[in-house]
This record gives sequence, C-alpha cells and structure tokens, in this order.
Amino acid sequence: MNIYVIRHAEAQQLGQKNDFSDEKRSLTSEGRDRMRDGAKGLRALGVEPDMVMTSPHARALETAEIVAAAVGVSKKEIVQTDNLKPGASVDELFAEIKRHTGVESLALVGHEPDLSGIISRILHGHSRVPIEMKKGSVCCLNVTETVPALHGNMVWLMTVKHLRMVGKS
Repeated sequence: MNIYVIRHAEAQQLGQKNDFSDEKRSLTSEGRDRMRDGAKGLRALGVEPDMVMTSPHARALETAEIVAAAVGVSKKEIVQTDNLKPGASVDELFAEIKRHTGVESLALVGHEPDLSGIISRILHGHSRVPIEMKKGSVCCLNVTETVPALHGNMVWLMTVKHLRMVGKS
C-alpha cells in the first residue's frame, strides 16, 4: 500500500476573519494557488490514491479537495476523520486505515507536528525521528506490513515548491 502524507497548504492567520477559531482557518489565496500547482506535480508523478482521508479542519479539507480534483479522486472518496485532527491518536488512525480493506493507495491530509510523527512511526516504530513537513509537502510511503502496526519505507518527500516544478515539466 502506498500512503501519501500531505500537510495542508498555507492557511490564514488566526483572527477575526475566521472567528478566532483554529478549525475555521482556510487557505490563503496564495496557499490555494501553490497547492493547485503542486497537485499538478502529483498528477505528473502518477499519484492516484483510491481514497483521501483528511482532518475536518477547513485548511486540511480545502487541501484535500484540491489534491483530489487534480489526481482524479471523486469528492465521495474524501473521508473526514477526527483521527487526523491535531493531537489525535496515531494508533486510532492506523486502526481506521486498516478497516479500509481493498485500498491500495491512500492520501492522508493533516497537520504538523502530527504528520511527522505518523511518518516516523511507519518508518521506525516510534515518533522520535525528526522529519520536517513544510506546508503543502507530500511524503510517499510504501507500507509493507500492517500487522501488528503499519511499517514501511519512504519512497520520496517533496515540498510544494518541488511538486510545482515537476508539474511544469
């Protein structure tokens, strides 16, 4: 199984525009544009997830929709889950992923530092490996084991800048 771990794109600052609610912070117009261009890079790389799981926070959901549209995933294949909210349990997320039998390729859209922890757990079994996921970055993991936990290898990690360059070529 391939898992594409995606950090949401650049979001608005917390303020009056989003009712001072972190959950309602949407992407900036520049963040949307950069993510659309980055998602073209994902398409050029042949990324075709069967499903996209996302945090329900506005900025992650917007990012998930941009990616899904670019790589041909229908809106009904975008699943919002509290297991990708900031501070959520990695074990519960892994259990939810395992319940989606038949899924060969999956995109996860969420927040830092949780995404780095998820990547580290898949690669090394613990969350202490320092991995930096910049806004709009995507990490491709090849999961080779699911029992007792998800375990695999990193295939690639690209910033949105790199993805945008791939999408232009």
